[in-house]
Amino acid sequence: MVAELPVDTSTPSVARMYNYALGGKDNFEVDRQAVGAAESLAPGAVALAVENRALLIRMTRFLVTNAGVDQFLDLGSGLPTAENTHQVVQRTDPRARVVYSDNDPSVAAHGRALLDDDERTTFAVADLTDPDQVLGNETVRRHLDWRRPIALYQLATLHHQPDSLDLPGLMRTYVDALPAGSFVAFSHFHDPGGVPGQQVERIRQSMLDHGTDADHFRSRAEIERMLPGLDLVEPGLVPAMDWWPDGPRLADPQPVQHCILAAVGRKR
Repeated sequence: MVAELPVDTSTPSVARMYNYALGGKDNFEVDRQAVGAAESLAPGAVALAVENRALLIRMTRFLVTNAGVDQFLDLGSGLPTAENTHQVVQRTDPRARVVYSDNDPSVAAHGRALLDDDERTTFAVADLTDPDQVLGNETVRRHLDWRRPIALYQLATLHHQPDSLDLPGLMRTYVDALPAGSFVAFSHFHDPGGVPGQQVERIRQSMLDHGTDADHFRSRAEIERMLPGLDLVEPGLVPAMDWWPDGPRLADPQPVQHCILAAVGRKR
């Protein structure tokens, strides 16, 4: 079990910054300042968070409605906001089970309080960079049936991890552990070069300036290696805004919206 640390309100937290960008209230002034600085340096930085939440909703609808999945393991889930995974899932299938996992102290405290009365949704404190810790967690093992397909979420998580970690190997461990017929929902910040690439470098520098681990905007080839052994659902690995959009785009996307790639993959 991972020991829960006290909440640090003196430096920004990625989870609380994301919460603020989505209109949540579980954040502090230091988080709001960091988000504001990133947005002032690279207009559209907040749009990345909004884009990723909209993606989560669309992917979740697809998995529960089209793929018939009724078990979900949401890694690095972050702080509760509107339209969390279990809310989207259980509108269609009230019997579906969801496990959220995170090791951020703020997330652990708020997540457990939110889910106290929901017997089909639970929270596990574990570090997503340690697959053995996550997969061996008592809550994860007990709450999900590992004989049947599971949807594993790695949405906007691994771009917070350094190059020193073997991220393709980490993902291989997760995929190997999933039952046949399972799915992986995935998104990751991308550096496409050009004007969008200049934007992401400003976001990265802003986060470094505010004392947080800088986001890693990786190449397409690097991101593809994090999806080992999976058959990608159409349209494959694409900008998040292009993954099963809800309707036609009525305005040109901001450059920064090209800077997050997404895919859903199925394990045979």
